[in-house]
Amino acid sequence: MVQWATGAVGRAALREIIEKPDFHLAGVLVYDPAKEGVDAGALCGLPPTTGVLATTDKDRIAQLRPDVVIHTASKAHAVDTNAADICRLLEAGINVITTTSYNHLPTYGADTEAAFVAACRTGGARFHAAGENPGFMFERLVATVTGLSKTVDRIDLYEATDVSGVDSRPMLFDLMGMGRPPADVSIDSPIVKKLDIAYRQALNATADVLGIELDSVEVSVDATTLPHDIEVKAGTIEAGTVVGQRFSWVGHWAGRALLAIHEEWVLTRDLPQWGLSPLKPGENVPLIRAEIRGDPSFTLQLDVGDGPSGTETMPGHLMIAMSAVRAVPYVLAQPPGIVTAPVFGAIRLA
Repeated sequence: MVQWATGAVGRAALREIIEKPDFHLAGVLVYDPAKEGVDAGALCGLPPTTGVLATTDKDRIAQLRPDVVIHTASKAHAVDTNAADICRLLEAGINVITTTSYNHLPTYGADTEAAFVAACRTGGARFHAAGENPGFMFERLVATVTGLSKTVDRIDLYEATDVSGVDSRPMLFDLMGMGRPPADVSIDSPIVKKLDIAYRQALNATADVLGIELDSVEVSVDATTLPHDIEVKAGTIEAGTVVGQRFSWVGHWAGRALLAIHEEWVLTRDLPQWGLSPLKPGENVPLIRAEIRGDPSFTLQLDVGDGPSGTETMPGHLMIAMSAVRAVPYVLAQPPGIVTAPVFGAIRLA
């Protein structure tokens, strides 16, 4: 097995691969020249005793001919070679499990889907896109709950992230748009364009599970403010500027809004206009809230807490990494091609 990239998610996956006796680590691909030749253990907080040294040479990784590559390369770089790298591995007969989106290839367009399918066919390999959202929360977790429904009228999935701990002003103010006039936050904001393909995939993949094809997807942004200043790590957020953002993607089918996914970024939980209130002692911020309206209706809430003392990986990064590593035996047991996770018993709307 090979670990491809060692960012926050990649380090968590690499550590799991090293620690699990069922896995054999054959190689590690890194992008940072400073990591070249470093023992894999040292890259993820373990003793540098694996004997596997990191390389920046993609050809060397391909020559190893591993059974599977856990691909966790970043989506943030200006030049995106992820699809090309993945297809090259697949053509060489190497199975790939990625956390770099690609969860619903038709959303990317016919050309991208055809390239992945052809690469799998050429190499006789399997491709699977893992991840938390997209990849799990809507199309697997929430879709499974619909198996208890007689009818479904609408599903809303909310993912909340407290960003008050971001200590970089350029990131919080310039990139994320916090502390700025509400008019500066719109569907044309760079961050919305960055998130767009991910959440369209989640909606379209969920629609597949439900046996339908969405007619359209509508994108909107709601920015909220407070009448007083608040203090966060990056500085003062002035009254009347953005303290919360809700990005929404709403999928329409059969003349109605059916599936919606909402990404919420907040600097404080004291936002009564959104129905949020300050946390009680020991209470965690709900990561996921799902509302399924139908017969019967359901409300699903998933709280995520920190792990044992000393765990360095943030829960969100660990969840993404585990979704990929846990998929290994399932993916290898499937025939070559695009492998999607099964959802048993979900409601079929068409």
